[in-house]
Order: sequence, then C-alpha cells, then structure tokens
Amino acid sequence: MSDTAILEIVELADGEVVLRPSEAEGEPLVSIRFSEEALDLLRQSRFEVARQMIDHAITRTRLWEGNEEESQEVPETVH
Repeated sequence: MSDTAILEIVELADGEVVLRPSEAEGEPLVSIRFSEEALDLLRQSRFEVARQMIDHAITRTRLWEGNEEESQEVPETVH
C-alpha cells in the first residue's frame, strides 16, 4: 500500500460534490450539498465553487503530517 493517497473531487448524480479516495468505497471524506436557492445563484459554477471550498479547507488545515511550515493565523470570515 502506498503512503500517497490519491483523492478525487466528483459531482454525484444528486448534485452533491464529494472528496473521496479515488479507489475507495464508502463514505466520502468531505461532502458539499447546495440548497436549491444556492444552485439557482451558482448555476454552472457550482462545481468550481465546491472545488474551491474543498481546496481552501485542505490548505487551511493540517490534513497531512510532516508539514514543517508554521501556519500563519488568518482571521476567518463567516458569510
């Protein structure tokens, strides 16, 4: 088994966008489901928005050990 996990971001048939290991079954690591109102506002960009949300969450957390860089504290914005 490799030490490197290959992850994929996919949009499921029901519109939910998930982050999951590419070769694993079961519950996804992250899932994003937009409300009908949000879907109307986002239209075709919903997958890109979800991808950016997942990317932001990964880069702002310590999901991978061995990162020796000190993370800078950045104030969070809640909308």
